[in-house]
Amino acid sequence: MDKLRVENQIDRLQIIKFSFNRILERNMNIHHEIEKLFQQRQDIPLFYIESGSRLWGMASPDSDYDVRGFHLPSKDQYFDYKKYRDLIEIMDGNFDFVSYDLDKMFGLLAKSNPTVLEWVRAHIVYFNAFPEWQTFRDGLLERIDYSALYHHYLSLAKGGMKVMQTAENFTYKKVFYSIRGLMSAELASQEVMPELLITDLFAQVDSNDPLRHWAEDYLEIKKQQKEKAQLPEAEQAAILNLLETKIEQLAAKEMQKADRREDLERYLTEYSRHLKQYHYQ
Repeated sequence: MDKLRVENQIDRLQIIKFSFNRILERNMNIHHEIEKLFQQRQDIPLFYIESGSRLWGMASPDSDYDVRGFHLPSKDQYFDYKKYRDLIEIMDGNFDFVSYDLDKMFGLLAKSNPTVLEWVRAHIVYFNAFPEWQTFRDGLLERIDYSALYHHYLSLAKGGMKVMQTAENFTYKKVFYSIRGLMSAELASQEVMPELLITDLFAQVDSNDPLRHWAEDYLEIKKQQKEKAQLPEAEQAAILNLLETKIEQLAAKEMQKADRREDLERYLTEYSRHLKQYHYQ
């Protein structure tokens, strides 16, 4: 019996080691792809991460790799009077790459845009050449407007609900995106930063929350399904009811904008100047 237990532990360790090596290999490949891309351009890469379902810990077997981040435009473009495109987009198979230039990225951060704030907070980082990143990140998160997060995540949940109610698109993906949106909106309404990893997000929510119970029960099923897999029809009404109840509760809350915009803009201006002086001198 002891021998069998030891063998099982060894098997588990080998699986963990194999999974870790696969993740490491994938990250190195994506890092290489980013470097190769910018070898063909004069733009300056700064920071790139994994976004979407892989970042949230709820990817399906056929999920794409969604790489997001930002760059400085080339020196020639920066000093030119002509206006250039403020993003780089590449779609190659399951590799989906989007990079904003620094001005566009900081403009969105100045509005406490929740999508780019997720990029800043991401734990799957493929490339980081941003000086003093941790200091910048911490200072940024101290100045954000939680009302922007609240309205964004609540809107995502409502949008997902509408699709499920009016179209034949009742997928596990849509359900979990709505659940994640509602949990994140609820935390933002309390000025608590919602965790990105779905299991960590569950831990921030009341353990008696029925939506949390449903999501915890179905998460592994969702991760084993393909992107377009539909929730069984017999279970759709129950989850819709849970979602509708939570949306009504959250929509009744009043959340005012925080008076931090000017401080946040000054902070971003200071870092923008620092980066441009360093790279364009």
